[in-house]
Amino acid sequence: MIKTIPPRTRTILALVGMAGFYFGTLTWLGGGWNFAWQQFSQFWYLVVPIILTFVAQVYLSTKSTWIIGPTSAVSMAACCAHHVADLLPFLGLFSAASFLTRFQIPIMSAALVLNLVGLVYLWYRSSARM
Repeated sequence: MIKTIPPRTRTILALVGMAGFYFGTLTWLGGGWNFAWQQFSQFWYLVVPIILTFVAQVYLSTKSTWIIGPTSAVSMAACCAHHVADLLPFLGLFSAASFLTRFQIPIMSAALVLNLVGLVYLWYRSSARM
C-alpha cells in the first residue's frame, strides 16, 4: 500500500506528520497552544532541523525498496521525551521529571545528531544504488 503513494506526497505527509506530532504533543501535554508555540519559539533552531532531517530521510527512503530504519524512531522519541516531564510529577516521579527538564537541550541535540546519522546513511545507500 505505501508504495502506491507518490514520493512527493509521502514527503509532504512526513513534514505535516512530524510538525503535527510535535505541536500536538506539546499542546496536549503542555496544556494549550500557547505553550506549544512558546516552546517552538524557544527551541526552533533544534526543532526545525530535526523535522527537516526526518523529512529528508523519508524522501530518500522513497527512492529505494528499503524503509527508514530505527534511527528516525529513536530520534523522534528522544526529541519528545523531555515533554513526558510534564506528566511525571502527577505520577510521583519528580526526579525523572527534573532530569528530563534539565537535559532538554542535550536530548534534542542527540535527536538531531541521530537524524543526521540516519540521513547520511540513507544518502550513502541511495547514491550507492544509482
